[in-house]
Formats: sequence, C-alpha cells, structure tokens
Amino acid sequence: MGSHIDVGQSLTQYVEENLEKQVKKYFDTAVNAEVHFSKDGHMFKVVITVNEGVKGGIKVKSDAEGGDVYGCFNEAAEKAAKQLRRYKGRIKNYRRVGGGIKSVEPDYKALNATKYVLPPLAYNVFEEMEQEESDEINSSMNVINEKSTDIETLSVEEAVMKMDLQDLPALVFINSKNKRINVVYHRKDGNISWIDPQV
Repeated sequence: MGSHIDVGQSLTQYVEENLEKQVKKYFDTAVNAEVHFSKDGHMFKVVITVNEGVKGGIKVKSDAEGGDVYGCFNEAAEKAAKQLRRYKGRIKNYRRVGGGIKSVEPDYKALNATKYVLPPLAYNVFEEMEQEESDEINSSMNVINEKSTDIETLSVEEAVMKMDLQDLPALVFINSKNKRINVVYHRKDGNISWIDPQV
C-alpha cells in the first residue's frame, strides 16, 4: 500500500520476498502482513504490521524513515526481526491456546473498551479558564477516531513484550496476579514505568 507514492512491481516483489522470509522464521500461523509506504517531500516512511490472526496472538509493528524507500523497508523489517529475536522464548509462553492464556481464569481474559484519538491541546488553554469552563471543554472535545479494543489479562512481562512488539508508547492491561488494571509505558530516559494502583 502507498500514500503519495506509486509502489511499483519491483518494490512490491522485493517486499513480498523479503517479508515472507522474515515472517516464516517466527510465525507458523501468520495470516496478515501489511506494509504501508508514504512519502513527504524527499522522505519516505514505512510501517510494517504482521498479525498471527489468532485471537490473542502475536502482533508486531515496526517503522522507519529515510531518503531511500528500500533502505526504509530493510530498516523496519530488521527492527521487527530484532524485537522478535529478543522475545523469542517469551513468545512461545505467551501464545494462547483456544483464545485464552493457560494460566488465567476464564473470567479474566479481557475487558471490552473503547479507544479514542483526541487532538492535541495547548497546555496553557486550561490555565486561562475556570474549572467549570475546562470541564465543559473536556466534554465537548472533537474525537478524531474511536474503535473498540480489548484490555487483556497479562503478566507485567507479557505486557512489556506486547508493548515493545507493537511499538506502542504505553499499554493498559489487567494484571494476571492481582486482577487490577495496570499500565506500563516507555519513559524518556529509556526505562519502562509500571503503574499498579493500590486499591
């Protein structure tokens, strides 16, 4: 797929051959792999997404930017492969059988939720308003996008792995040990923060 770029036969063939090699190393049941190319001026961006297609299966996402479209693809593919190699042993333990994690009770598989994308706001907007006015703005924000999502039951280690493989900045999950809603996220210093509310 491409946005503002014509993806020709040569590039398509290159992507298919190379991606198939990478996918077969780690996915026996992969049913979906997408590569999205976009161009802004002289810069290319590539986003690769591979999905096992099994509920609760592994999903990997990686991206890269640069001046050469083939180089971008290679960089994104290597980034995905590096993450998969890093988590190779853990992935086997994480994969679900029959739609559920073996060690988790059926009542705690996942919670249905809605994920919203909101536009950014200037930090000083709320400083200049009374609390009731800011509450009114919060309730009337324009939603750019919304879709349903599952909040899965995971161990902290599985949550960090999933966040990294899907190239997410943060992940909300149900802690499989204490059944509380937890959050993990990437810090600017390169470490990972884990939030476990004490109820």
